[in-house]
Amino acid sequence: MANEQSWELDPSKFPKKLDLELSAETMEQLRTAAQRTGRSEDELILEILDQALQRPQPSENSGQNRPESHPG
Repeated sequence: MANEQSWELDPSKFPKKLDLELSAETMEQLRTAAQRTGRSEDELILEILDQALQRPQPSENSGQNRPESHPG
């Protein structure tokens, strides 16, 4: 075979595992939403993460969301 390596998988392109720790209240809200919509909790979590990642982020120079910018 001329191109034997063309079938090899590239592990760097596989989905990565992500572990989340969610509060009991958040898990209950996810369970309720999953039951109401007929979708899985995992589906809802993926959708929420996707929506959050699609939002424009504040610029790094704005100082928002940076602990050192808050008085204390």
